[in-house]
Amino acid sequence: MSKRNYNVFFNTHTVSGIVISVALYVIFFTGAFSLFKEEIELWEAPKTEKRSSKANINVDSVLNHLDEKYSLKGRDIQLNLDVKGNTIYSFLGEVKDSTVAKKEVHGEFLYINTETLEKRTYEENYSLGEFLYRLHFFAQIPYVGVYLAGFVALFFLFAIVTGVIVHWKKIIPNFYHFNPKIALKRVWTDAHTALGIIGLPYQFIFAVSGAYFALSILVLLPANFLYGGDQGKLIGDMRPERKVVKWIGEKDHHQNAIGFNTALNQVSSEWKNFHISQCFIKNYGGKNMQYVITGELEDQDRFVGIGRMVIDSYSGDILDKKIPNELDYLVDSQFVMSRLHFASYGGTPLKIIYFVLALITCFVIITGVLIWIEARNKKSKTLKQRLYTTKVGHIYLAICLTLFPVTALFFIIVKILPEVYETQKMSILYTWFFGVWLILTLYYRFKRNNYFTNKTTLLIGGILGFIVPVVSGLVSNNWIWKTYANKQFEIFTIDVLWLFLSITALLIYFKIKPSIKEQSSYSKNPINYKNLKTLLKQEENRTTINQNLPIKKNKNFITMRTKVISLWTLLVIGFILHHVYGIANVYFQESLVLEGSKGEIPSWAHQWRIILEGMAFLFAVLTVSLSQNWFKWTSLIWAFLLGLFNVYHFITALIYEPSNISEILILLLMAIANVFLVQELLVWKSHVSSHE
Repeated sequence: MSKRNYNVFFNTHTVSGIVISVALYVIFFTGAFSLFKEEIELWEAPKTEKRSSKANINVDSVLNHLDEKYSLKGRDIQLNLDVKGNTIYSFLGEVKDSTVAKKEVHGEFLYINTETLEKRTYEENYSLGEFLYRLHFFAQIPYVGVYLAGFVALFFLFAIVTGVIVHWKKIIPNFYHFNPKIALKRVWTDAHTALGIIGLPYQFIFAVSGAYFALSILVLLPANFLYGGDQGKLIGDMRPERKVVKWIGEKDHHQNAIGFNTALNQVSSEWKNFHISQCFIKNYGGKNMQYVITGELEDQDRFVGIGRMVIDSYSGDILDKKIPNELDYLVDSQFVMSRLHFASYGGTPLKIIYFVLALITCFVIITGVLIWIEARNKKSKTLKQRLYTTKVGHIYLAICLTLFPVTALFFIIVKILPEVYETQKMSILYTWFFGVWLILTLYYRFKRNNYFTNKTTLLIGGILGFIVPVVSGLVSNNWIWKTYANKQFEIFTIDVLWLFLSITALLIYFKIKPSIKEQSSYSKNPINYKNLKTLLKQEENRTTINQNLPIKKNKNFITMRTKVISLWTLLVIGFILHHVYGIANVYFQESLVLEGSKGEIPSWAHQWRIILEGMAFLFAVLTVSLSQNWFKWTSLIWAFLLGLFNVYHFITALIYEPSNISEILILLLMAIANVFLVQELLVWKSHVSSHE
């Protein structure tokens, strides 16, 4: 490989890795716990219930109970039976029957205890397992969180490919020659390469499947184009069980539906070792009510064995059937992605392997950041450059490493939480989890000592981790030996995982000696924060610019900042024009009285305008006075994300509104302006002169 190509791949790997490192660490750390989401929910339950087999559930009694409370007639109903414990998930769709009062037409998402028939809403049943699962793809960030996670996965894929290319010749030597006693930078490099290659297949699977799930809207664009914009047909082919069946009216008096349990038994007896996971009832109480029952074969029988049966609820005739031993590319390819991503094909042992690999990936991410910090702390760098690198390192490590003790702390909190607050976990976790995390992050960031951050977070996390199974035993009497003896393996697994994490953390804590800190370039070449202003002033004075040299002036020259401000402003104008051109559709193509309108602009419309127009205008204003590296990086990242949105918007307009020429033109010009903006920001980022 030529030196130029090597530098291109190396810089791509470094930049893509550093930009996403914090977000990627959060994704993998929370993803490790998300593998045991249902086990965590059972673990944190205040009382341990006696389990009943899902095969013995009387679904008809559940439906009758729901009908009394929510009037199921005209709804599509979804039941998720593939849940551990005595709980099933149910989603009640909006009522299709136009004769029903409007106040009853909204949908409902409920958790139902199959033994007591007790119902809880999503908020009331919220758990730490659900919180960590949602944090895994940034669902707590409204609207854009999941897309942010998708782009992080996409950049992670770039980092993996370029990392393999860069380290290809060093992979095997570094794997066998790993020696923690050599120079610290070399230790991080060897560990980064060796552990990175161990988890390479796993990381590649997660990068591809994560990007697929989080950016499914982009994946479906070409498919939607092939279907001529008919989304109903597209969904019908990709997710047949979710195909919409039109409501044609209430059932006649002579129509008597067969019991849903009867349909379940019919499907169960159709295929050997068939495990029912989801059930759908289309048009409950309607003339054309259907039962759609899906599931899969046991793992030992077939890796991909999805089966589906659609049954007429009155005659019992089979309307459609997918045999689990026969492959369907569209359906089964998505199922393969899901199985690989969620480790749902090998039981608890495979989940534990995924868990360990996720933590190894977290270590690879941290070592990547440390390599970058060590490599940029050279005497040849200016103090300002070294300060910037140091700040980034302190912030990154503070955010990442504090997540471990905070997670352990809240495992304890949710377990000792009084029962009166059991239905308020969502607000408690949103407020206090992020609050404690932020406080610890700020403390360690301004402590300015990565060695101290690493040691204390390992110590605190290790101690709290040991307390987790103890609290479980004291509060619920679920001591490890009892849960093992009672075959409550879900609760047993969570306690064992925390013991494993705590022992590992404390072993590493005692292995990290002060001598390791002394190997750091920051120990050999420290930054004197007490005299920082004086040192920066001296460095500024030493930086002399010969102003006597004649400067060749270009009449067409535009300063860098002016270019950037102008391009941001053009994007603002473009968004405004786009909204103005969009009004033409209302005047000439659509009704002025929009369905569901109340005479007020909805809050989501304001939020989108703030995100698009407001943020672009904000960056234009801030560029007038700010030129620090962090601001350049922030501007570049936002401009890149905005560019992806503008390109996507232009493509969708081209597909769905080919006749709206004015809108398509302005979207094209905005995409071009965005490309120029990213290009100028890249140049500005690398510009070191104070005369910009």
